[in-house]
Amino acid sequence: MNAPMTARKHGPGSTAATPRQKAWIARLRPELHRFFPDEERHLDIRASGPPDLRTYSRIFSFTVLGDGLPIAEMLVKVPHGRKAADVENALRAGQLLTQRFDERPHLRTPRMLGRWDDPPALIMEKAAGEPLFLRLKDCRNWAIETGCQLAQHFVEQAGRWLALLHETPAPSWSRLAPDPLEKMETLLGKLTSLGVDPLEARRIRERISVLEAAPAQEDAPLHGDYTLRNILCQSPHDIIVLDTELALRGDPALDIGWFLAAVRFIDKWQLFAGEMAYTAAVVRQTEKQFLAGYETVRPLPSHEQIRAYTSLRLLERWVEYADYQKTRNIAGLRTLIIRRVNQHFVRMILQN
Repeated sequence: MNAPMTARKHGPGSTAATPRQKAWIARLRPELHRFFPDEERHLDIRASGPPDLRTYSRIFSFTVLGDGLPIAEMLVKVPHGRKAADVENALRAGQLLTQRFDERPHLRTPRMLGRWDDPPALIMEKAAGEPLFLRLKDCRNWAIETGCQLAQHFVEQAGRWLALLHETPAPSWSRLAPDPLEKMETLLGKLTSLGVDPLEARRIRERISVLEAAPAQEDAPLHGDYTLRNILCQSPHDIIVLDTELALRGDPALDIGWFLAAVRFIDKWQLFAGEMAYTAAVVRQTEKQFLAGYETVRPLPSHEQIRAYTSLRLLERWVEYADYQKTRNIAGLRTLIIRRVNQHFVRMILQN
């Protein structure tokens, strides 16, 4: 038995495991039949790629072998901080959504296999596909009349997926989302300090402040980070949505605004140098397709609320990016901001 295992270790396609991956291999090998109960072959596991060491989680990739042949790709997601305490909820949410989308054509979530207690981790099947932002970049010059039909289909499916999530009853373990207006004044103060005209900052404040007087909305389960990177595209029109833990509930317009902000922020250099890689017509068409997909399932929230959440998210993304760039080139950044931010960033926020 040692000879075949050695051959697999050094064979084509194998990846040298890091010490942490070796530790996970030792933990998971005795549990493989629990994760794949219908598999009768001898199961083994090997590393299939380098670890993905993100800010809020570490992700380890593995290939599951049946009698020496690859049968599945598996991920171990090890969250940090507060999210480490939500592993059980994330597992239950994944299983709930798998049932929710099981009979829905083209709309899926990664299949959860189980969890690990020490350290807290999620065990799931690896989802294949290209992030939506890559599909959109392939179509940055599309014409509305002809269009990049495949990318538009993916965008519409993303709208349908989100609407179905909002139609799902909020799980008992979810908690109310934090008030997004709590950080508005801090963000606007930073925006003004970066050289934005105070009058423009006031217009942005007025647009976002409609949320203060908005009537109470239903408490729908929220994705919380519905962006272009968390939507994987497959052929012909299948999408898989990542990082849905259903930990928060709140206004559905928040998720919609986050997605629309991601579409408008797809190319950050558009803010600085005026290089209109994505024309206003392309952005409008993308947003229209997404909202049309959402409306096939449920009515849209009010336009004012969607616009307010979109503006708030754009403001947050801009301040994050500007703060990061300040650490690299303060003088150059301020020159760029003074010259360009009123022309592009403010226009991006205040457009209808």
